[in-house]
Amino acid sequence: MSAQPAPSRPGPDRRSSTVPKRTSILPKPSSIALDPSVLIAQHAQITGTHPITLGPNTVLHPHSRISSALAPVVLGEGVVVYERAKVGVGLGPDLDAESRRSSMRSSGGTIRSDGVVLGRNVVVEANAIVEAAEVGEGSVVEVGAVLGRGCVVGKYCTISPSSIVAPNTRLPDYTVVYGGSEHRLDKTLQLRPEILDAKMAVHRKQLEMFKKLVPNQVAKWTV
Repeated sequence: MSAQPAPSRPGPDRRSSTVPKRTSILPKPSSIALDPSVLIAQHAQITGTHPITLGPNTVLHPHSRISSALAPVVLGEGVVVYERAKVGVGLGPDLDAESRRSSMRSSGGTIRSDGVVLGRNVVVEANAIVEAAEVGEGSVVEVGAVLGRGCVVGKYCTISPSSIVAPNTRLPDYTVVYGGSEHRLDKTLQLRPEILDAKMAVHRKQLEMFKKLVPNQVAKWTV
């Protein structure tokens, strides 16, 4: 039996594709202000129609999402947004009718939608959603937690994993939200400033580590 001839290899012209690369169809913000020290990882999303401001040493991890589709977004110095976390009005789950009425009654008005402001050194962990009007300095929104629209969160608060803070809730400084919606004060951070200083020192070291380990794609957003 004669051997079958080996199939010929395709030429260079057949191997190269002429199909253009896909480009994002998501709208870019009308204006975006970036400090030169910002770190934006590959696949981070920044979209919307209102202004977005990223302060010094802000870090956006891969697949994090910042949206100004409905209102402006401001991230202060040292803010970290982890993988698949979302920051912006309109990114959270829809409330059912009764929950929406209840939140409006408790706040004495309509849900605020004038934007999202994250203070200095705020951390938003993986899969968390932040629609809050304001999150104070040093606060941490842990894995899968949700801050509803119009919330005002004080300084050095901790929103424990998978907890949900209803729209227009106000949390004082050093509040810990746990068990879904229970609240308590973190007396340790409140009364022992040396522990708070140590916590912020760890955060600063993390920012330095990210700059060494995460490739920066900020140039994509400055052209």
